[in-house]
Amino acid sequence: MEQKTRKRKVLFLCTQNSARSQMAEGFLRHLAGDRFEVYSAGLEATDEAHPCAVQAMREVGIDISDQRPKGLSTYMGKMGFNYLIIVCARAEERCPKTFPGVGTTFSWIFEDPRSDESLPYDTMLERFRKVRDEIELRIKAWLERPEDELKKHKEERERERRERLETARREATDRGASFVGAPAAGGTAARYPARPTACVS
Repeated sequence: MEQKTRKRKVLFLCTQNSARSQMAEGFLRHLAGDRFEVYSAGLEATDEAHPCAVQAMREVGIDISDQRPKGLSTYMGKMGFNYLIIVCARAEERCPKTFPGVGTTFSWIFEDPRSDESLPYDTMLERFRKVRDEIELRIKAWLERPEDELKKHKEERERERRERLETARREATDRGASFVGAPAAGGTAARYPARPTACVS
């Protein structure tokens, strides 16, 4: 009997889980639901998905009307995920660098189509369509060439590691320069460099 491949779990995260993350959840489930279990959540979840998100997705044949916003606490610490994909800048700024139970974190930042709620509905809908299309292209590119996203992720982590090391080196140098011992008998001050702090990559 042929053994089924276990689906990988993906969580899309934004602030309110009402627009971008809902559309991303709908697209990935539609395009690769046979390969992934797809979820979405928000740091400050609203009561319902934005009507423009529902309509924009319906226009491309995907029904997300049954999807409901959920808080991050619904999943974190209760489920493990192969991928956490952050889709808005606010969520990226407020999220810790690591989550328990998460394998790889990607940041796919899309413009907030709800940034001006005073716009007429048709104008707002057009903004949602633009973001919808960007999300679709990004997901399709990832599905076609997942190694590119992993390579980019590895390069970003390495850059962050180098920045942390450089910061630690500068701090150690500054502490070493300020830590000067009492003058010796010959009038020469004894200098004792501080021990560098350890960095966790």
